[in-house]
Amino acid sequence: MSRIKYGEEILRIIDELETASSTNVLSLIKKINRETRQELGIDIKAFFSNPTIIEKLIKIGQKYEADDQILEEIIKTVTNISWRFEVKPQNLYDFLVRHIESKNNKIKFAIASCVPYFSQFNNYNEKWEYILSIPKIAPKKESILLFRWVIEEQIDEIPSDLKENIVTIMENYIYKVNLDITTFKNYIDIVEQLKNTDGSKKKITLSR
Repeated sequence: MSRIKYGEEILRIIDELETASSTNVLSLIKKINRETRQELGIDIKAFFSNPTIIEKLIKIGQKYEADDQILEEIIKTVTNISWRFEVKPQNLYDFLVRHIESKNNKIKFAIASCVPYFSQFNNYNEKWEYILSIPKIAPKKESILLFRWVIEEQIDEIPSDLKENIVTIMENYIYKVNLDITTFKNYIDIVEQLKNTDGSKKKITLSR
């Protein structure tokens, strides 16, 4: 399928989403979500990076905010687009932050995997409170990994009074689970960096 034909087909499905009955929306948005994950021989990045596409998906999400299943699928779709294709417009950030405190853990996890990488997040009033809450999102085995990635990304910006807290979160995890040595060292490297910049020079051992 050519790039043009592919774009026309996906746009047709998105346009259908705007007018479809609620009973059909979930299956349609799942199809779009699958398409964002495809490794195709055509340039899907150009299609999904189009601001109009994100805007359409956001409007559909806003329309079905009261339907947890549809909203979950929309948010997983737009966060996947943001991740894969480096799409980070203000309207998408605003839409995600609107649902940042969702009670749906799948929504919370998808947002946590994406929002901290928006430049706009640096101005979020509760930025560090939010980052520290990430390890509490179920499934915790996966959210602690998100937490590590965010901390690595933000390590030079971490307030001094939060470093001990972050070290505690990481140590409580790595010494309670059976991690492979490479993953264990990845956490230890972060812990050492944090301890060596908060006035403590205590060396971390690799024994568990």
